[in-house]
Amino acid sequence: MEEVTHPVAVPYIGIPFLPTNPSSRTRVKPFSFEERNKRMLALKEEKIRKYIEAEQKVLHIVFL
Repeated sequence: MEEVTHPVAVPYIGIPFLPTNPSSRTRVKPFSFEERNKRMLALKEEKIRKYIEAEQKVLHIVFL
């Protein structure tokens, strides 16, 4: 027995397409950049601290 498929209606130009499948809709979730900004700031401070320590080691060696 052959499976019968029916054609899907194509929307006309200018008519917005609204999917009928509820799982394909986007669900809005609250978000904040606060956690990401804190993490980036911590990494930046760590990097600056390492540069300062390396610079102090070089200055200490040069002036000895």
